Amino acid sequence: MAFDTEHESYWRPDNSAVFTAAVSSREGPFIFRLSCELKEPVDADALAVALSRAARRFPYLFVRLRQGVFWHYFEPAPAEPMPERERNVPCQAEGGDRWRPLCRVYARGRNIACEFHHAITDGTGGMVFLRVLLIEYFVALGARLDPEGIRAVDFIDRKAEPDPEEWEDSYRKYFRRDIPPPEKIPKAWLLPGRRMRRDYRVTLGSIPLEPALELARARKASLTEWLTACYLAAMQEVYLAERPAGRRRGKLITIQVPVNLRKLYPSRTMRNFFLFAAPYIDMRLGEWELADIVERVHHQMKLGITKMEFYRQLRRNVGGELNPLGRGVFLPLKNLALRAMNRRLNLELYSGSLSNLTAVALPPDVAARVERFLFFPPSNQATGANVGVLSWQERLYVTVGSTIADNRVERAFFSLLAREGLEVTVDSNAEAREPW
Repeated sequence: MAFDTEHESYWRPDNSAVFTAAVSSREGPFIFRLSCELKEPVDADALAVALSRAARRFPYLFVRLRQGVFWHYFEPAPAEPMPERERNVPCQAEGGDRWRPLCRVYARGRNIACEFHHAITDGTGGMVFLRVLLIEYFVALGARLDPEGIRAVDFIDRKAEPDPEEWEDSYRKYFRRDIPPPEKIPKAWLLPGRRMRRDYRVTLGSIPLEPALELARARKASLTEWLTACYLAAMQEVYLAERPAGRRRGKLITIQVPVNLRKLYPSRTMRNFFLFAAPYIDMRLGEWELADIVERVHHQMKLGITKMEFYRQLRRNVGGELNPLGRGVFLPLKNLALRAMNRRLNLELYSGSLSNLTAVALPPDVAARVERFLFFPPSNQATGANVGVLSWQERLYVTVGSTIADNRVERAFFSLLAREGLEVTVDSNAEAREPW
């Protein structure tokens, strides 16, 4: 049966998607995962009903990426989506992907997982979808839920028809031509080690939330700032161990930290709306103490996360898309130019990334049926290892996704958190090639 989408015949990619569609590859597929572990095994029939309802509420997520003459575009998926059996390696592109929707739902045991291509949404939009899917799932099971309590999730009314504001390109909305572009960022040091071409090691650290918040407060930093500083310190440990003493000069260790722009600019978009802060330490100055890294990251983030600074990034990104000299260039040539830009503006400038989706919230009668949420960041051959963070109830879940053959970074990171006095429980899919 064809999947009936009565809202749009196609959607134009937002500014972030224009870039992502051109540069995504098996080395960097730009696919992230949000998953939920329930307290009872998943009912496949109820999940299929829930996905059908959620797909009709969010038609702009169940699309295929197609190539036009000058630009990529999205068209509705031709068939109604169905839950799929969990696969061994998460966050990976697959053969024939161009015929399947860019949002997929997997299930196994007590787990429901959603994978999203970054061309269609960001972590905020993805988490809204997953929570609506869970509500629809429990409704399909016949659970007694408070009708008012489950009607809305953040800025989305699950009972309402899709609103055009939900798929607007908010980057264009807040673009200003009168703003200068951002300053150039020097090249960064990249983690060493052989890259795994067909695997993605996921290491999860489960930590009591309140002690972690107390440590961050004691350093006068936010949780994101403190975790970023700890990740920088772990990378510094690998850097110092890898390079002989006489060669420890001339490199920055830079962390890319996505920032949800909906907190700065009014927007109800379910599509991408984030930009980056880029705290760093300069290894030419010698070895850094953790306390100094935390202080530095705190001030760099405060200076970087402002409306005026993000206007500069919008000027560069959207300005390039709107440049009349490039708009008429055929798509294959445009893709080559965007890939070269990706190397210059992304692959060479960041040692890794840390993305914090903050606390996940659900209505109490739904939350009581959920064990935990997890966030797997996109895999990337260049940076090698990236960190995804979220909190659920009293636990902080820190996930390191790595394509590097050895696990030095994960060991350094979680060992540092343990030395800080946190009770860290670590689990990984490294041994058994099955999801856990």
